[in-house]
Amino acid sequence: MLTVTIRENESFEKAVRRFETECRKAGILQSVIRKRYYVKPSRKKYLDKLKARSK
Repeated sequence: MLTVTIRENESFEKAVRRFETECRKAGILQSVIRKRYYVKPSRKKYLDKLKARSK
């Protein structure tokens, strides 16, 4: 679980920005989006192939 403590003389908005940055680095939002719907294994394999082909 991510936590951000507000430093001395730091605004709340800046602490929220630091928290959002930490969430982005940890990949929390991406995992939530990925787990939002069930993807069949065959569909996941197909999407992985497409992703590899586009790189």
